[in-house]
Amino acid sequence: MSESAQAHRKDEHLSLGVNLWRQQQNIQVGATFDDIRWLPETFPEMAVADVNTQVTLFGHNFDWPFYIEAMTGGSTLTGRVNGQLAAVAQQTGLAMAVGSQSIALKEPDAAKTFQIARQNHPDGFLIANLGADHPIENVRQAIDMIDANAIELHVNVAQELVMSEGDRAFYWLDNLATVIAKSPVPVIIKEVGFGMSQSAFKTIQALAPSAINVGGANGTNFAMIERRRNRPAETFNLDNYGLSTVESLLAAQSADNNLPLIATGGIASANDVVTSLMLGATLTSSAGYLLNTLMRDGEAGLITEIQSWQRDLPRLMTLLGAKKTAELSAKPRLYSPMLHNFIQQTKKATR
Repeated sequence: MSESAQAHRKDEHLSLGVNLWRQQQNIQVGATFDDIRWLPETFPEMAVADVNTQVTLFGHNFDWPFYIEAMTGGSTLTGRVNGQLAAVAQQTGLAMAVGSQSIALKEPDAAKTFQIARQNHPDGFLIANLGADHPIENVRQAIDMIDANAIELHVNVAQELVMSEGDRAFYWLDNLATVIAKSPVPVIIKEVGFGMSQSAFKTIQALAPSAINVGGANGTNFAMIERRRNRPAETFNLDNYGLSTVESLLAAQSADNNLPLIATGGIASANDVVTSLMLGATLTSSAGYLLNTLMRDGEAGLITEIQSWQRDLPRLMTLLGAKKTAELSAKPRLYSPMLHNFIQQTKKATR
């Protein structure tokens, strides 16, 4: 039985996204994690055993300050990947987000490609996922579909504008306010890889969601993916658009953001997790890097990679003299000239 055009699009996203990571063709936009240097803590006066990597958010205690970010579901192939990711999350004690569930609201048979996440991770923290335009009725369906503990409402103007069949009108704020007020679980507003500026953080703060996922550039580039999908090819090119994860986290500081932040976009090591926490993130997540690891090395390989991050984190925190993740934001660091220039320009923009 052939699958729908929307299900086929899910497969294309998976294939193109993995290939970009595998061939190292993702374009680097703005400042990266390498633009930040940690200052040595010569006398940490602590032991690795003193480190507590737990994070409390949404009234839940996460054992680790990173989770598996939204990627898959909606087709037979991506449903199978969802099941593998959930099995890995269960074995490594991580939370997990599923990909956009909008297809399952139109095609009920696709629901099983998301429900497998709960089947394989029965007691885990799962995050549902829908676009910012979905009404509260759809949000409730998506939450119930996987018995979700929270939901991401993704904002993706750039992706839609590049996509030949994408949306061309974006009136989201009133709907987001309604969903946040009525959702039975915490709501996260999430960018899908183009980052956020100060104005976005100020607007979102007025909505008062439970958290903001900055979704910065330098991870999976959906502008590139959609442009490669387009038939016939278009000249509309946003490959270099957006702010990186590092820049977005600093923009949140310039905007005096007071909501919990989740850092996503190009996180590919425990070092990147630590740097994100230093820049004010409460949680971090990784999508494309972990997906590529799964597709290349299988479940066992992904478990090995995650466990290496889990071994590295307490040692890196000891290196910086931080017994708790919240202490990392006070640790000194150096910024590259390019990143320092970004900070100075954004400070001027807020005056």
